[in-house]
Amino acid sequence: MTIILKNYYERDADRFWDPQKGLTGRDLDVYPLLESTHGKLIEYGCGSGSLLLGLAREDRFEQCHGVDISQNALRKIDAAWKALTQDNGHGNKVTLSTPVDDRLADIPSGTFDVVISVATIEHVLDPYIVLDELHRIAKPGGLLICSVPNYAYLKHRIQLLFGIQPRTGTDEPVENWREEGWDGMHLHTFTRSSFEILLKDCGWQPRKWRGCGTRFNSIGLGILRRNFPGLWSGELIVSCLKG
Repeated sequence: MTIILKNYYERDADRFWDPQKGLTGRDLDVYPLLESTHGKLIEYGCGSGSLLLGLAREDRFEQCHGVDISQNALRKIDAAWKALTQDNGHGNKVTLSTPVDDRLADIPSGTFDVVISVATIEHVLDPYIVLDELHRIAKPGGLLICSVPNYAYLKHRIQLLFGIQPRTGTDEPVENWREEGWDGMHLHTFTRSSFEILLKDCGWQPRKWRGCGTRFNSIGLGILRRNFPGLWSGELIVSCLKG
């Protein structure tokens, strides 16, 4: 199963955007939750690398480590970082690695001040393994910023009422999912309450929730997403402290 997932994400990396262009998409919703943070940072499931490299360009972070199952994605991030830094002396500030069975055995416990895992937990085989591992490598009192799709989003509730399969990971219709992966290869579904139970079980204490999205923000939906994400947002973003 791990090989199947890896092959899928090696192909999927071809669609990623250029991380040299800065923060984009959900990066902009995650970034405010990182206010006043500093030190050593790790992003598990760094994807295109736009958030990782954006943060690495800030002096407040002394080390930024990116983890992704796709070697193709990591090669693109490495090339982008080299292009950004060139001869400025910060080339080795960013390090990259792939997990082995979702674990990070080469990273000592209590290493990182800030841990980020955005739009990743729904893709892994066992969320408990990943969140336990992130808890292990975080320093005491360390911060976790994590996001997952919200199956209890009002739009999904209405679709289920009419027997329609909600799409949480792809814009493609169900008829195209053989090529896209089932719902964009989302293996798990979450609501705010179930995700909070999962986080607490793995030693994380949620402290602030928010949603994300840009559609219809001009008529006030953005305020509802940020303040009532359990109903009004298709994605749940949460900041947690290591318990």
